[in-house]
Amino acid sequence: MAKEGLRKDCQLILLIKQLYLSILERQLNMSSLSFNRFLYKEAAKDLENNNEQFMVYNSTGNCVVLAGPGSGKSKVLTLKLAKMLNEDVAPPQGVACLTYNKECARELKEKLNKLGIYESSSVFIDTVHSFCLNHVIKPYKHLAETCLPEKIKVATSQEIQNIKLRAFNTTIGKYEKMNGSFLAAFDVYRRTFIDRSSVAWKTNDRDIAKWIVDYETMLHSQGLIDYDDMVLNGLWMIEQNQWIQKVLRAKFPILAVDEYQDLGTPLDKIVRILCLENGIRLLAVGDPDQSIYGFTGANPNLLSELANHSEVLKVQLKKNYRSREKIVKASLATLQEDRGFISSREGEGKIEFHEIKDGLEGQCDYICKTIIPRIISAEYPGTLGDIGILYIDKNDGDKIADKISEAGYQFIRVDGNAPYKKNKLTLWIENCAIWCSGGRLQGEPRYADIEQTYRNFFLKFNISAKNIEEKEIKLFNFLNNNRDSELSLFYWLNLFREQIILDLENCFDDEPDIFTEFNKLILAAEDGQLKDFKVSSLSRQVGSKEHLNLYTLHSSKGLEFKYVIIFGLEYGRIPWTNANEEKTNESRRLFYVGITRAMDELHLLYSGWYCNNFGKICKLGVSPFVSELKNYIDH
Repeated sequence: MAKEGLRKDCQLILLIKQLYLSILERQLNMSSLSFNRFLYKEAAKDLENNNEQFMVYNSTGNCVVLAGPGSGKSKVLTLKLAKMLNEDVAPPQGVACLTYNKECARELKEKLNKLGIYESSSVFIDTVHSFCLNHVIKPYKHLAETCLPEKIKVATSQEIQNIKLRAFNTTIGKYEKMNGSFLAAFDVYRRTFIDRSSVAWKTNDRDIAKWIVDYETMLHSQGLIDYDDMVLNGLWMIEQNQWIQKVLRAKFPILAVDEYQDLGTPLDKIVRILCLENGIRLLAVGDPDQSIYGFTGANPNLLSELANHSEVLKVQLKKNYRSREKIVKASLATLQEDRGFISSREGEGKIEFHEIKDGLEGQCDYICKTIIPRIISAEYPGTLGDIGILYIDKNDGDKIADKISEAGYQFIRVDGNAPYKKNKLTLWIENCAIWCSGGRLQGEPRYADIEQTYRNFFLKFNISAKNIEEKEIKLFNFLNNNRDSELSLFYWLNLFREQIILDLENCFDDEPDIFTEFNKLILAAEDGQLKDFKVSSLSRQVGSKEHLNLYTLHSSKGLEFKYVIIFGLEYGRIPWTNANEEKTNESRRLFYVGITRAMDELHLLYSGWYCNNFGKICKLGVSPFVSELKNYIDH
């Protein structure tokens, strides 16, 4: 009798949940969004006013899109994916879309959801690491020759660090001490010299090569792999086994790649094997001018070379929908290349240079006491959330965060000293917080998407439909009972952990650091950077209207703000004084990325000197990139 009563209670709760969501979606007029299979056709009419975008949309073969900043890249990509999924493939065949990181994947999924396209067994949207692990290594490792352990587990960052140090001490460590330069060389070498039988691998740097081999041997002996293992072994398995190439072609006749310029040599080789040699159709989107991750092995030339391949249609998107004319022209002057970009927005825009004699501290003071108050004054229509403050590294982030806290402003921070990192769990928790604090009333995020993500966490477990249903009811009860934007974030997160998160403890073997970041989030809400935050303050990648946005130049890529402030622009910091031509060019692209985040107004701050990490004052003048830009604008 007790079990029967519990079953009826669950059915009643489920019925109430379905009724509530039905009413909510009807109020938001969203039911048609879920079921109109051809919604993309209506949305694609906007592309007809842009010849290049429309060319991509109607392409029938391999297509590489060179998409400048603000050129509507995401819109074109999602509409083209929706078109191909509806017109060019049919289940069980599908499309694999590879992205640079989890945040890019999440944003792409959300955009496709609005077009009625949802991730499924025939629609894969995730990182290249996840693709290699889940569609190459796991299903076929036992059928192909690899160096991987029989049972694999993804190593935590601490395990990786410990094993790297042990391997280093058996080779280079006899003469040197491991530092950041050695670690960077390790990563770039491993991701650049892919062919382990080549002369280049063996001779370019014998010590680094031996260190890598020793590290991998130690790692695998403990039954562990790391993220580079996923991509490298995925590539080698594809490269050496034609039957895997055929299987992938049968499963995914279309391969899409977003932010191609950031993904490096292994991904480029995978694309060339699958698409140019095996006939999988390619849709690649990226911008060589925004390639800023050389330290990960990214190479902007790979995308340029692919775009010029004889079997590929190259389309360049030239219209900038983000920035006003003066900012677009300034960005091209910085790049020192004429890409033919034009602004589609009315008005000239504004660029201001601020020479602050008092170094980084003085620059941060000036931002908080002069620039920000002016933007949020009655004279300007701006809010704190319209402002993006960009800087070179996490140490600069500490300086500006301290000054902003003193000034009494709240902020969202994304850098190495941010309270937590983004991963699939923290991104989902952010979505849940947004829904609880009012997002449900605007239909973004949709509850159905939150629930689907939650259900996907349990995919690898053999859980009954009834068990999943019970978990979904728990989730609904928690979110529905805590729909209060004024709740303390710490209180809300603790409830969430007790009622929901503990059920997920065994769901993330592929990402062992996931719960580390969740625990950091709770600690930050208890007595850290997020101490005074409410549920409504836990925003996603871009802060709410009540919070300033603090980002390193690297982490700002893909974002846009009405007002952009970049400080710390000294020679020796950007670019480095000892940088070779390749590194200088990458620094130029990084500066270009920062400039092109601005929609209406750009502020550049510098002092002409800075204090380095050893306390030495370096008087090297302003960054040459700033000098070039100022000279261009003045003349």
